[in-house]
Parts: sequence; C-alpha cells; structure tokens
Amino acid sequence: MYPLFASCADDGQIHVYHGMVYDDLTKNALIVPLKILRGHQRVDGYGILDIAFYPGQPWLFSAGADSTIRLWV
Repeated sequence: MYPLFASCADDGQIHVYHGMVYDDLTKNALIVPLKILRGHQRVDGYGILDIAFYPGQPWLFSAGADSTIRLWV
C-alpha cells in the first residue's frame, strides 16, 4: 500500500512522511519528510486536534480547533 504516516500539532501544521522498515533489523528504518500541510487556524492555543488516513488511499483527514474538517489528497 502506501507507507505514509503523519503527525499534527497545535501550531496548525501536519507533517507527512514516507516510512520504510527493512527485513534486516540491523538496518535503521527509513523516514523521509514529504510535505508540510497548513490550513487550520489556531483557536485558544489549539491547532489540529486529530488526523486519520482513509483506508486504502493516501487521503488524510484533519479535524481542527477552528471547527473544520479538511480532506488532504
């Protein structure tokens, strides 16, 4: 599938990464930053409250403190 993962924070940004773990456990995992997504406004010091990938697609949903849900494709 799509070996993507993401993190979000109260600064209103989402960081999306590509990750790969090797069968050889002596090799370090590969983590490559891909994109920084911005779009949510901060409200009372809070930015993004939650993120989730859509199963089977590289679509990312985010829920912000600004009372919006965004779909990132």
